[in-house]
Amino acid sequence: MHMNKITAGYKLLMILANVDGQHLEQEHQLIVQYLGENFDPRTIGAAMQSEQVRLQALSHELKMIEFREAMNVYYSQSSAAERSAFLQVAMDLVKSDEVLSPEENTFINKLFDAWGETE
Repeated sequence: MHMNKITAGYKLLMILANVDGQHLEQEHQLIVQYLGENFDPRTIGAAMQSEQVRLQALSHELKMIEFREAMNVYYSQSSAAERSAFLQVAMDLVKSDEVLSPEENTFINKLFDAWGETE
């Protein structure tokens, strides 16, 4: 999958949703909302589904590599305001089940540490 800002954001959210070994309905709804706000609905489909399956099958180490790559792409193609808004979506996602797993905490901290101050 070609990675631009929106696909990078999708990858970041998918990895955050799956890193704890669960993919709950409330997480799914937040990702669907992100896709609906950022993708032309005609372009969503098999490519996203195959990417979801691929990301879910990755080891923890490979997820971190993909996460860092997506983080860098999103950062390089976004404004400070877009990153700030995305960080809020990411936080809403990891908090959606009211439990922050150690894995989710590790990944969300990487995101905040890498992007630093967004303004």
